[in-house]
Amino acid sequence: MPGRWVSTGNDLVARPGPGRRASALILAALLAGLALTASAAPPPAQTGTTETAAATPPPATEATVRFFNRDILTLRSTLLGRPPELRARTAEANIEQVVQRPGTPTVAFENIPQGSLVLLGGQLVAMVTPADLDALNQQTMAQARAEIARNLTEAVRAAERDRAPRQLLNGVLMSLLATGVAALAMLVLLWLRRQIESRFQRWIEIRIRTLRQESTRHVVTSLRTFVNWFKRLVLWLLALLVLEEWLRFVFGQFGFTQPWSQRMTGWIVDLLAGWGQAIAGAVPGLVAAFVILFLARVLAKTLSLTFRAVQSGRFQLFGIDDQLAEPTRKLLVAVIWLFAVAMAYPYLPGAQTDAFRGLSVLVGLMISLGASSIVGQAAGGFTLLYARTMAVGDLVRIGEVDGVVLQIGLFTTRLRNLMGVEISIPNNVVLGGQLHNYSRNPDGPGLWLETGVTIGYDSPWRQVHRLLLDAAARTEKIQATPAPYVLQTALSDFYVEYKLRARILEPVLRPFVLTELHANIQDAFNEAGVQIMSPNYEADPEQPKMVGRAHWEGVPAPAQQPPSGS
Repeated sequence: MPGRWVSTGNDLVARPGPGRRASALILAALLAGLALTASAAPPPAQTGTTETAAATPPPATEATVRFFNRDILTLRSTLLGRPPELRARTAEANIEQVVQRPGTPTVAFENIPQGSLVLLGGQLVAMVTPADLDALNQQTMAQARAEIARNLTEAVRAAERDRAPRQLLNGVLMSLLATGVAALAMLVLLWLRRQIESRFQRWIEIRIRTLRQESTRHVVTSLRTFVNWFKRLVLWLLALLVLEEWLRFVFGQFGFTQPWSQRMTGWIVDLLAGWGQAIAGAVPGLVAAFVILFLARVLAKTLSLTFRAVQSGRFQLFGIDDQLAEPTRKLLVAVIWLFAVAMAYPYLPGAQTDAFRGLSVLVGLMISLGASSIVGQAAGGFTLLYARTMAVGDLVRIGEVDGVVLQIGLFTTRLRNLMGVEISIPNNVVLGGQLHNYSRNPDGPGLWLETGVTIGYDSPWRQVHRLLLDAAARTEKIQATPAPYVLQTALSDFYVEYKLRARILEPVLRPFVLTELHANIQDAFNEAGVQIMSPNYEADPEQPKMVGRAHWEGVPAPAQQPPSGS
């Protein structure tokens, strides 16, 4: 004869109950009869594969019976055509109806051949069959009854407590008190932040005033930045901890939200445990990555010291002079760090995960698409440096810009023109255009100036040569050795083209010397009565296009009229 199990706390006690036993037996007999009727019913005629497949019921899914925000039991089988989801919702409705009645109902069980009946306050609320048991964990019916009794008893007691006005008022008051304590803790954290900031700021200012070396001041400034970030991180963690504890305490004051409070505690513990395990597992890889990066730093420092010595002229290395020492150092240091990062990458925590690999691919794609012009400019910078087309201090002409080279950078070349304006030109533009270096000449320091005039065929060419050379001799900065000379570069339709070339020692003064030379050429030709036919012409003018000596200083001012009264 089956017995009845009554929940008393966490234990199940068998207790006889004749009246209820009879009703349970009658219910079991009805359920058994329905099951036998369903099994004895003749199968439908098999008219085809499609009808047979359509008549097969879909596989059952799990459904959990929940009451008062707590899991009671899990149903996994279909009973009398009722799927687990419908059985679970029916059980929840039955439990709610029983709990709404006066009194505190107790949990009991009735064993039947088909399984076990779950009784609450003497009322049937659910039925558990062997197919509902957790076969994966080899759960027995006794274990299932004990778990159901514990969960249902706890849920019923929590529901009864929350319905008491005194208990609800107590929970509200304790929540308000916890809110006040949390707000006070937040104010204390803000006060501590201000105190730490003021004291630390005063200490940093005193240290900076007492330090004289700029490098040491930079270290102190970096330390201040690091401490400020670390302080903010700690304060945020403390604020989050206060918020989490306040929320967990408030949830714990009410029966419906107590499971959330318990899950928060377990979540924090699991999170900290997961972090600890992850940190412990990542330590060997971090050590390996640190060793690789440390060796790369030592090698980079050694190369930097070596090439700075080459740059200072103390010795030479593989034919690298002082001009190529700095770009070579930057190039080798960049290669060292790229190889170091590539070697340390597999040892980084999470480097083998799909998320990390996807992020690496995304970053690489973004760099490859967005940095193509930057890479081209960097390659152009190294090309300019190693090709030695110009050097710092050279007077060059790039496109329409004349200036002195200030720096050949990795991405741009900086010039200062004769008006003192600093101009930056991308390296790929420098490589793609014409570069005139006025400071490079096979004859030594200085450069050759070139200017030209066009004179008609009626002027003797020997006279034109003499006049141009006389103008060059009058110009101060033009060197007598090597001597200036004149070239006839073209015999055009209406004139002869003459080019005067002269040498100066200071390339920076080129525009000023050209200005003086042009003025002297005009004076010399005006004195000789020779017309300068620039721009070209097709016929002789009626009057010679010259400036007489009387007008060299400008047109005289008209005579002033005497006053009318004189």
